[in-house]
Amino acid sequence: MTQRTYQDACGAARTMDIVGERWALLIVRELVFGPKRFGDLRAGLPKASQNVLSQRLRELEQSGIVRRVQLGPPASVHAYELTERGQQLEPTLIELSRWGAGLPAEPDVEMSTDAFMLLLKALYRPPTDAPVTARLRLQVGSDAFEVGVSSSGISVARGRSGPVDVTVTGTVRALRELMFGGTPLRSAVSTGEIEVHGDTAAAERFFLLFGATPGEWTG
Repeated sequence: MTQRTYQDACGAARTMDIVGERWALLIVRELVFGPKRFGDLRAGLPKASQNVLSQRLRELEQSGIVRRVQLGPPASVHAYELTERGQQLEPTLIELSRWGAGLPAEPDVEMSTDAFMLLLKALYRPPTDAPVTARLRLQVGSDAFEVGVSSSGISVARGRSGPVDVTVTGTVRALRELMFGGTPLRSAVSTGEIEVHGDTAAAERFFLLFGATPGEWTG
């Protein structure tokens, strides 16, 4: 646990004793969709120094939020994943993401792939006048996520676990423009910013399911 403490019996204060240090909660965010190697965590949190990231991981391990695991085969790779208790922070992260979408951001500030996928869960708004069901694969660099949408909610999982209606490939910035910037899918495809393989109509419907209320940050 971190050396600093609020010394307050409130549950919120005790939670902040554990995840309130800089980068701690963002490490949890980067692990919501599955385990990552240290290098992958650094890639998702490029502003965090190696020493600080290592320290936060040690503190989160000591607090029972994160644990070390071995990934494989074929190669045995050291990685970090959330414990069951750590996974319980996901709803809090989704609410923080939704609340923070209303705040202005500095121009050209990048968003990690996992942060973007969390934003999808935060800002998903299925139509109330028509049923919706689709399964998509979003490919961002070497990372793939399978996203299922229905009238009752949205699911996001890292990996390739089964058949999908359509695969959409692009950068986080390009995908954000489709969902929140008003860029039509066909325009993004024509410029090469987005690739679509499969049911294009399903992809077009999908990108209309994420909205921002007036004043919410969309860029």
